[in-house]
Amino acid sequence: MSVLQICETTVDDTRVYVEAIVDDMLLVFRQTMLEPAEYAPGLCSATFQLDPEEPIPLDEDGFLRYVDDLDLDWQLVDVSDMYVD
Repeated sequence: MSVLQICETTVDDTRVYVEAIVDDMLLVFRQTMLEPAEYAPGLCSATFQLDPEEPIPLDEDGFLRYVDDLDLDWQLVDVSDMYVD
């Protein structure tokens, strides 16, 4: 899995909450006897502890690479009711 885009970041005293578009997270088609499962990028969230000894990059590209290198436990965000009129 790789982080494609950071959507939102929230920092408190000791933790960072990140929402991002992560590759191969959203199941598009289930596996059949003839075809493997297909996955697409999906909106995910993860948190990680701040390390006072390691500075976090402040530029967008640097932060994206930093978060991608952390190998976080990404969880899909439920967006099923996001676009309901």
